[in-house]
Amino acid sequence: MPGERFALTDDQRTAIESITAGLEAGEFEFLLKAPTGSGKTEVMLRVALFEALRTGGYICLVAPTRDLVRQDCTYFRDRLEGTGLGVAEIHGGISPAERRHILDQLQSGELRFLIGSAMMIASESLWQILDRSALTLIDDVNAFDEREHLRLLEDLDCALLFASATPSELRTFLERVGAFHNLVTMRAMPFAVLPTKVHRVTGVWGEPASEQLARAEALIREHLERKSRIFVIARTRGDVPKLKERLERTYGIEVQQLRGDMADSAEHRKRNARRGIRVHGSSTRVEEMRAFTESAPSILAATNLVGSGLDIPAADLIVITDADAFGESEVEQLIGRVGRRERPSDAVLIAETTFEKNPSRAMSPGGRARTFMPRGMRASSLRFRR
Repeated sequence: MPGERFALTDDQRTAIESITAGLEAGEFEFLLKAPTGSGKTEVMLRVALFEALRTGGYICLVAPTRDLVRQDCTYFRDRLEGTGLGVAEIHGGISPAERRHILDQLQSGELRFLIGSAMMIASESLWQILDRSALTLIDDVNAFDEREHLRLLEDLDCALLFASATPSELRTFLERVGAFHNLVTMRAMPFAVLPTKVHRVTGVWGEPASEQLARAEALIREHLERKSRIFVIARTRGDVPKLKERLERTYGIEVQQLRGDMADSAEHRKRNARRGIRVHGSSTRVEEMRAFTESAPSILAATNLVGSGLDIPAADLIVITDADAFGESEVEQLIGRVGRRERPSDAVLIAETTFEKNPSRAMSPGGRARTFMPRGMRASSLRFRR
């Protein structure tokens, strides 16, 4: 491809050869097990390019968040620049008019790669787009909802490639769709990296997330002096602005924030306002991420949205408040956001501060979030009283 600047690792080359050979042989389901930072996006790109040229059809890539969709789309566009193969993104931040234009381009053959969010699975019309593709890739499959998304993927007739760092958590689903039978594993990193040093810090039960930051103050100051980019993770959306305020007051630096109810653009904000949908803050997700990546040092206060594949250069510290509230794979994915370059990195897990688990990972059969409080304890009993 034009602008080739790096060589594949042996693991990447083996994965590409194995998956493309399987596609040529008529296999339909594949699983790529690749740890964070091992270069799976490059593998997905090359497999997608191979299948697009072999079949003459279009390829879809589905990512769990809009931020990861934008990142994957930028990667594909940069790598395919000069080839004449069109790449477009589709998600909730794209207006209906833009969406119709993109689908027209796809039908005419002008677009060959469509990268979208989970709405492509949940929307009946967009699901048909996936179903007719030559190949659909599911990036970070662990982050998709079992009821809303995974069960709908089982009915697709197109070839499927699932990518995950921890596929064992979804083993039953992946075996049912046949992907586990075509497992391709990657281990090596495409560049020399120093292992991230993990600091597990014991907090105080019931301690607010903003107060927990004091337990990571020494490392935060050290990384600010090193001009690092820092992630600070909150369990809930409501904690994000509180973390932002505390960080700005303590360190005298502007702090960006990222949460799921922020608009992607000014147009997206107006569209939501017409529908009566409330969005958080006056800035957009794109503006906040741009400010974070273009400054050094910089801090991003966020929910676990950042755990889904975001690759930020020089991000060397992550502080996870209420760390017990996240599942093991979520913590692994979050820690994987740092230590992706030849620089020392740290991860601080502030634990034993809560009994509550992430509601998205703890649903009762009836669909209600389970609570993990001890028997006999009521939520109201946790409030301070006279």
